[in-house]
Amino acid sequence: MNDWLCELGQNERVLDLASASGSFSPAGLECSVIAIDEDEAAFQGAPRDRVQVVGRCERLPIASATVDLVICNHALEHVLELNAALDEIGRVLKPAGRLYVAVPNGYGLCDGIYRWLFEGGGHVNRFRRDDLVRLIEARVGVRLAQWQRLYSSFGYLRGVPDLAADPKPDLQVRLKRIARLPRSVVNAAHTGLYVGTRVIDRWFGTSAAIYGWALWFDRAGGSPIENPPFVNVCIHCGSGHPRTGERRSYGSWGCASCGRRNRFWFD
Repeated sequence: MNDWLCELGQNERVLDLASASGSFSPAGLECSVIAIDEDEAAFQGAPRDRVQVVGRCERLPIASATVDLVICNHALEHVLELNAALDEIGRVLKPAGRLYVAVPNGYGLCDGIYRWLFEGGGHVNRFRRDDLVRLIEARVGVRLAQWQRLYSSFGYLRGVPDLAADPKPDLQVRLKRIARLPRSVVNAAHTGLYVGTRVIDRWFGTSAAIYGWALWFDRAGGSPIENPPFVNVCIHCGSGHPRTGERRSYGSWGCASCGRRNRFWFD
């Protein structure tokens, strides 16, 4: 995603869908960035380094053929009218426009735990990679150029104990009970899932640690390229990192995004 963003110039535009806080930092980019979210409250506290627009993905308040790159970073699983949203993306993209999509595997362990824990958690769509690729290609008019497996940090578990301090009136009973557990127990479960799924995958060739996929689409066509996955994902902020080049010591490593340390490194 960052490589495509850096290629854009001053007269080009990026549309960041359903991510008021931003899917990326515009720092150093020459292009203009438009962030769209249907919830006006979601913009509260969000950085003012992009144009903020209140609107729905199914009815984008954007002129046709005016966007060079659309970013759907963990957004499509939340969209109620998926086909309409994809049609709108196709409408606003320029003839040479590109599309980046990141979604969870709706039938994987990570999304399954998330849906159980948060009783859906706003995920209204479940995706299989090949089915989603065919749907996007048909409705948007683009072709898959690159893709990458995304590994999970199971980071949604870290904030569960905080819910007990200030529980909302509509907080699910299941979450209330789990939030009352000692933080050490929740952290141990979190670490166990993070490490255990990667070890199991390595031993048995499974995909328990896979969160989902990143998909790059353009108009060029050709055979899609699978990029190497980032097995090491920061347990604190969820940023993925390649197997080499990170700050490591005694098996731990420092996240270049948030600066915090992680205890386990997988080569």
